[in-house]
Amino acid sequence: MRNKLLILLTLISLNSCQMNWYGDIDLGSDFYYMVEPAFNSIVIPVNPDEPYKSNITIIKDIETLGFNKNYILATSKSNDEKKYWRIDKKAESKELGYKENSIMELSNVSEIDSTEFTRMKTVENIKLKTKSEYRKELNYE
Repeated sequence: MRNKLLILLTLISLNSCQMNWYGDIDLGSDFYYMVEPAFNSIVIPVNPDEPYKSNITIIKDIETLGFNKNYILATSKSNDEKKYWRIDKKAESKELGYKENSIMELSNVSEIDSTEFTRMKTVENIKLKTKSEYRKELNYE
């Protein structure tokens, strides 16, 4: 009986910490970073009540990522093209449509230039980590 209670309490505590079995990181405001190398993207859940069942890609090919209570900053790299991203978690998130490769465009997700990215990182005191650092933390590397 004691072992069953211990297992139940462990499961409840894991659930309350927003952990999941896939190592996704809850960035806040229904945004998640899928760390696993096969996915490596920022996503939102199809159903917020079951965020780990199905999701929609917002930004692919993450290189660096950092966040605080107000913003998510990320860089992505595809075909040697580096992009800088800002997600405003305080703003309402409205669907604007889809780009190629089924990537959803949202009103609070913006591609910004490197100068604005650096300014935001400093002003908001956001520490960036590389995809490799996240993967090491979650034992993918």
